Amino acid sequence: MALKHSYLLGLIMSTAFAYACDEEDPNYIDSGSPIMGVTGGNTAGGNTAGGNTAGGLTAGGNTAGGLTAGGNTAGGNTAGGNTAGGLTAGGLTAGGNTAGGNMAGGNTAGGNMAGGNTAGGNTGDGGTDAGTPPRDGGGDSGPSTGSDGGPPVSSGGCTPAPTGTFQTRVVTGTGPGGNYTIHRPTTLGENGFVHPPIAWGNGLATVPGDYTETLNKLASNGFVVIANPGTGSDPQVVRQGLEWLLMQNSSGEYMGKLAVNCAGTIGYSMGGGAAVGAGAHPAVKAVVSIHGLQDAAENVKGPLLLTTSTGDSFVTKEAFVQPCYDRSRTQPTMMITHSPNGEVLLFGDHLEPLGGGGHDTEPAIAWLRLWLYGDQAQKAWFYGANCKACTTPWMMPARKNHSWD
Repeated sequence: MALKHSYLLGLIMSTAFAYACDEEDPNYIDSGSPIMGVTGGNTAGGNTAGGNTAGGLTAGGNTAGGLTAGGNTAGGNTAGGNTAGGLTAGGLTAGGNTAGGNMAGGNTAGGNMAGGNTAGGNTGDGGTDAGTPPRDGGGDSGPSTGSDGGPPVSSGGCTPAPTGTFQTRVVTGTGPGGNYTIHRPTTLGENGFVHPPIAWGNGLATVPGDYTETLNKLASNGFVVIANPGTGSDPQVVRQGLEWLLMQNSSGEYMGKLAVNCAGTIGYSMGGGAAVGAGAHPAVKAVVSIHGLQDAAENVKGPLLLTTSTGDSFVTKEAFVQPCYDRSRTQPTMMITHSPNGEVLLFGDHLEPLGGGGHDTEPAIAWLRLWLYGDQAQKAWFYGANCKACTTPWMMPARKNHSWD
């Protein structure tokens, strides 16, 4: 893990991290369905030849030596790459990953898509099984269902819960432009069950393969999860994946097997902020941001969970997570904080959610099950003075816009 992410330091410390998530696309909410084309993205000199196409993420790209000098710094994703100023100093600022940066023609449609993340296996073979065998999603694959496993009761649920967990599979080379990854139950629609569609947002400089265990745990709970391509996320690319998945309910393998009015968004770091921004989609009924950046929480269409840590020294609670919490005005919202994990990691606890998900996966799944399935067993995580998210290793819960007794 340390080797995998040691290259982050050169890239991220060269930026002011001025993305700050309060510069979301001002036209986003009223833009309808911003499904973009796949041309006009990262062209010659950027992420095409020698970039993220065949042989993509190669030397000079995002592999060894990547994201360093000659990678995504000067000479890398500069003019002709991920917009002028790209991911260099001044990168994740206006003209970088904000509106007008890696969105229109940037790292969404048209960016890091054509040819996509080949090396690393995120293109696949046009949507067939990616070589990951079906695995038993049971055991420790997330919170259990309620005692009766039946349909939701009281408020919050928008589709009946499953009675158990699912074996899962991974599908690559799918979604818009054939560049997304889906984690899903191996068999869809058993006994008439309909699956909530979930859109996942990657953190900066990470790809869906960095979250395989977490995404499989989500799928084992009955969710069909579409993860965006490329390294990083914005609300448009997360929403684009969700809209594509919703449209699959009309034909083909997914026909009639998706709960199209019971969707969720979830993501980590930059992808957490993107999940909040994409949470404005009318189909969304629950949103989770894991150690995420700030975005337009006032526009989310479903209950919002924000997780953070007192040991996260990069996307800090004070600068990013608390302001996002403060912006939520109407939807039930909870911010939960866990204590430092005691390990010495780059950026403190910020990288803990990578891989197995750390402290954050279980409450994230519990939140989605509570509000999408109406799974009342998951109330133990969030309701009352002695809730699970109120006790060690969690602390300082903040809750609003709902009765949490």
